[in-house]
Amino acid sequence: MSKKDGKEEKDLFKDLVNKVLAMDPVHWAENNLTLDGENFSLHGGGYKPFADVYRYAGIELLKDDSKPLVVVSGRQVGKTTMAAILECYYCACGLYGGERSPARILHAFPTLEMAAGYTKTKLQPIISGAKPSGIVKNGRSKSILEIAIDTSQDTNNSLQFKQFHGGNQIFIESTGKEGDRIRGKTADMVFFDEVQDMLREAINNTTKILTASKYGPKGQGIQVYLGTPKKKGSVYHDLWLDSNQQYYYLGCLGCNEYFPLYTPGSNDWEKIWIREKIVKCTHCGLEQDKNLAAEKGKWVPTITDESEYSFIGYHINQFYIPFFTKEFILSQRPENNVNATERSFQNEVLGEFYHGENSPLDIQQIVDACGDSSRAFSKGIKPSDNKIVVMGIDFGLKSDMEQLAEKSKSNNIGSSYTTAVIMTIENNQLYNLEFACKFPKNDLQYKKDFIAELMQRYSVNLCVGDIGFSQEVSEELYKIHNDKYIVSRAAGKINNHIRLLDSHFPKEIQFDKDHYYSELINKLKTGHIKIPIKSYDSISWLIQHCTNMELKVSISRTNDPKATYVKSGINDGFTALLNAYIAGRYILTQGFKDLDPKKLDNKFSKIKESSVILGHIPKML
Repeated sequence: MSKKDGKEEKDLFKDLVNKVLAMDPVHWAENNLTLDGENFSLHGGGYKPFADVYRYAGIELLKDDSKPLVVVSGRQVGKTTMAAILECYYCACGLYGGERSPARILHAFPTLEMAAGYTKTKLQPIISGAKPSGIVKNGRSKSILEIAIDTSQDTNNSLQFKQFHGGNQIFIESTGKEGDRIRGKTADMVFFDEVQDMLREAINNTTKILTASKYGPKGQGIQVYLGTPKKKGSVYHDLWLDSNQQYYYLGCLGCNEYFPLYTPGSNDWEKIWIREKIVKCTHCGLEQDKNLAAEKGKWVPTITDESEYSFIGYHINQFYIPFFTKEFILSQRPENNVNATERSFQNEVLGEFYHGENSPLDIQQIVDACGDSSRAFSKGIKPSDNKIVVMGIDFGLKSDMEQLAEKSKSNNIGSSYTTAVIMTIENNQLYNLEFACKFPKNDLQYKKDFIAELMQRYSVNLCVGDIGFSQEVSEELYKIHNDKYIVSRAAGKINNHIRLLDSHFPKEIQFDKDHYYSELINKLKTGHIKIPIKSYDSISWLIQHCTNMELKVSISRTNDPKATYVKSGINDGFTALLNAYIAGRYILTQGFKDLDPKKLDNKFSKIKESSVILGHIPKML
């Protein structure tokens, strides 16, 4: 054999090996990607539970007899990163497109805002941070994923769409209320992300785009459901219950038996995970490194009869993050963390669905009770003697635009938005939401002008804004609008739960926070607040904010249980809604002078108009 023939044979063998290895998404990712500036790796170090999920999603799911995948997990376990890596794998590993049908992928989020954030903070950094290609453009070496994108058209590389060579493509979209934005598309794979916040109808309609899928079971395609659980009884919970519900068992380094680190509904893990990163085998008692035991472990299904489940389910909580210690997990418990609640610990640390009186509202519940599909936002409201119009404002530290910019840089959601909610009131009981927004800018003059525009356009009778971050702007607004603008301040126990301090400048409403939070949440549960959902993407952020309130029970100094409402995420829209509600109660009770609901006059009295004449400010909305 000549040297030339020998070299060709070695090259053919090497090419064959590379093609075989390319079938493993973990191997491909470890050899081609970086994460946060370091080489991506799931090899060793306790990452085997995650590597197993990658391999099921990247290999087994493509089979024509596979079952859809549902992953139930705590926060900070890298599930969205996994989706982004798998999507890049499908589009750039060389196995799809060309001789085989291309991989057409939809990555679906509940809202457009989440979809845009995903591209900026997850997908694009992985694409640009991949292994260098050696091709230099504009003074920078392009990554192998960047040159894999088909740039023959400008539209092939946008926030919502990535077209790769060979016809492989990634759509990033919002499911919205009914999946309307997705109708008409055709895909082979759908990654449902943050599925806990998706509506049942939107999920069902979205799966219809898989009817002609070239991969996975016929008519079903490849379906991956990712999220962090909230309430039992949700659509996400139903998916999990219809899976084989796999939990990860550690492999003992001594006796070679398998034992669970975490068992749902049990605190046995505290005896197994004895300290820091050391676990104790439940069979032989050997104390050993948790990460090494994880490398020897395996997934164990709760349900083994295939006829009894439709999904393959993996449960991953923060226990399996290799760098988390037992002490860190314990620090997240509500008794050890002032910002934590039992629900947040269950959902975000343990990865468990929660059921209890302090369970928050969920999006499906609000849409079912309050959603008005026939209405979109009102463009304006004409003055009327028989219509009460109220506006609530929650002043935040940052604007919507500023927080999106921060998120794109650091993947950190800003601390607080400035939001406004406008409602009309019918028969003292029904509150119709007419308009809601997040302020695009946050400087003083802009806020003054924007609020003036809203008050004029919607003929607002009374606006209530929180005093938290707004002392300067509130004083300015009161000077402009007089008694049509009042500030609010959340307080503790108050006689009759609310009062007006009319000697303050500006006038101030103080209210019992827990009482009025509870009252507003009850209004949402019973459908006494009607929300226009004809254009769901424009209102979904507010509905999301309304789900981020829950009860936290603590023990007082006298050993009595004390229940208070706390936020479990961004709740600025909820607070603006509450201020609009309080504005309505102020008018209906003549300044809180008569708080007996049975005595409220059902006939609206004419509201005296302010003498201030507001100029029209164009292009503010």
